[in-house]
Amino acid sequence: MGACAALALGLASPASAATNQFQAWTPAYLNLSFNDRVSGWYEVQPRFDEFGVSQLLLRTGLGYRFHGRWSAWLGYAWTPSIQPKFRTENRIYQQLLYSDDFDWGRLMSRTRLEQRWIGDTSGVAIRARTLLRGQVPVSEDDRWRLVGQDEVFANLNSVENGPTSGFDQNRLFFGVNRVVNEHLNVDVGYQFQYVNRREPGFPDAINHVLLIQLFFAASL
Repeated sequence: MGACAALALGLASPASAATNQFQAWTPAYLNLSFNDRVSGWYEVQPRFDEFGVSQLLLRTGLGYRFHGRWSAWLGYAWTPSIQPKFRTENRIYQQLLYSDDFDWGRLMSRTRLEQRWIGDTSGVAIRARTLLRGQVPVSEDDRWRLVGQDEVFANLNSVENGPTSGFDQNRLFFGVNRVVNEHLNVDVGYQFQYVNRREPGFPDAINHVLLIQLFFAASL
């Protein structure tokens, strides 16, 4: 699979060339349905490292379900890095989302294209990312589920003082999901993040992440 190959390429780098860090990410998402076809997405995602909040993501989007389990989305995100120094970033993104239920559980695929305006860089950085997520019920009432997901990132161009084209990073997550009620379910688990830093003088990064995700759903 492409995701596994990308991860293997990242891990092929010498361990001494990568930094290791423990982090905690606590995103909260709201999926707001306006009608049977149109939905809004609202996201707040603080990320913590040993120094405090290292990054903050504020993301919103509007989606349209155009066929069965398929929907198309357009959105905006403000994603500044805070540590070790403040660096602002604005994004516009487009994405294609597929989700469906099967006898064994639920499958979700998300493919996203981002245009990134990053502080202290020249030009617009373009990045593609694709995520595959599966969850399998492990209780009779379907309130407990095992979850696994993988997301691969690739930069499609290079910008001065910014990203370089090629493989960017991989995020691999395993955990459990708990359905609290019809409006809330929660992921808790471990995420392995490998960041392929191509800038001279910056080693690759391995982040061991405690990931706690809150999924809210509501309808108008």
